[in-house]
Amino acid sequence: MSPLSDTEPDTSADTRQAYNRLKLPMSITGNLQTMQLSEVLQWLGHTAKTGVLVLSNGSVEKRIVFIRGEVVMTASTDPKEYLGHFLVSHGLIDEVTLAKAIGMQDKDKMLLGKVLVTIGALEESQLDRMLRLKLEESVYEIFTWPSGDFRFIDEDLDQSSIIPLKFHVNALALEGSRRADEWQRLRETIPSKDCVAVTTGPLTAAEGDAVAHRILALVNDDRTVEEIALHAHASEFHVYRVLASQVEPGSLKLIRPRLASTQGDAPANGATELDSAGLLKKAESLLESDEYEQAMGHFRAALNLDPHNEKIRTRTATVQAEIEKRLRSEGLHPDSVPRLEHTMEELAQLQISPHEGFILSRVNGTYDIQTILKISPMPSIDALLVFRSLRTAGHIDLVQPKK
Repeated sequence: MSPLSDTEPDTSADTRQAYNRLKLPMSITGNLQTMQLSEVLQWLGHTAKTGVLVLSNGSVEKRIVFIRGEVVMTASTDPKEYLGHFLVSHGLIDEVTLAKAIGMQDKDKMLLGKVLVTIGALEESQLDRMLRLKLEESVYEIFTWPSGDFRFIDEDLDQSSIIPLKFHVNALALEGSRRADEWQRLRETIPSKDCVAVTTGPLTAAEGDAVAHRILALVNDDRTVEEIALHAHASEFHVYRVLASQVEPGSLKLIRPRLASTQGDAPANGATELDSAGLLKKAESLLESDEYEQAMGHFRAALNLDPHNEKIRTRTATVQAEIEKRLRSEGLHPDSVPRLEHTMEELAQLQISPHEGFILSRVNGTYDIQTILKISPMPSIDALLVFRSLRTAGHIDLVQPKK
């Protein structure tokens, strides 16, 4: 996990700026195994705390801002939680509109939400509603983490730059705990994100449930659960929930994985050592051998084992920047335009990972790498490494920008 930066495909400038502003001294620390998140939230609410609750599971870091015991905003390093991807997942905008809005955002330095309202893609009331929903979903998702650490920074905040949404912690804690129980049941129905969803009857969703309709439209008897989540720009929880709702009536079944994805999965990338020191040593060795994907997997695994180790955190961020620089020297320039070297029919016969499939499906001969990174719901370094893998395999070629 790396901290948000200008190199991240953050489609919400307000989220990135807020995240960077909130780097304050540490005060209270703990882990979610000894103190449940609902207890942490309720304690902060009952004591009317003002400050920032920072939570990490080793791959994602989130920040929940409190003002006098109420939750007023959140920030996350998970690209799926950026405003643009969240709006895509709910069917309010498509990827073409997102790419256009991001281009305007970069040029005019406006907040993404304001850009979308300005170009008529969203109404102000829709934006306000989605910002509130995004905050709720970001908090609820933490309840599905199997483990994590937290620290609360008890300090006065500059509230002039915060647009408070004001959520009472009791309601968030109650719904979050219910989500955690539901997540356990969903994992029993769908044991792996590598399962393939196959239709056995008509798929139906409630009228007006844009998220469910979008997810079900992506079921084609070939995509894995992970692939569906990527294409839907949706969280695993919502994808699992929608698909599970079709299993019980017999309209859908999940079959065993055809291909185990290793993208972003540190243990599958060979990270078998049990201590952070061993993982770091192996990571550095892999980096020297230009095995970037495996190296990042080991750095992330080390951070997962020791999430408060600033040395590991700093080194992971430094390595990510170093790898991105190396990739650029290899020709993976942000302005390069990828082009397919095979037809989509030929590519469909190949064994490719869900992440590779997502990137390939966005290669249209017009979008440059930078644009695809910004509409991708995966971290930029992961997406760049996918481009590298596809190019090495001869699946894509790159048209370099004119100097």
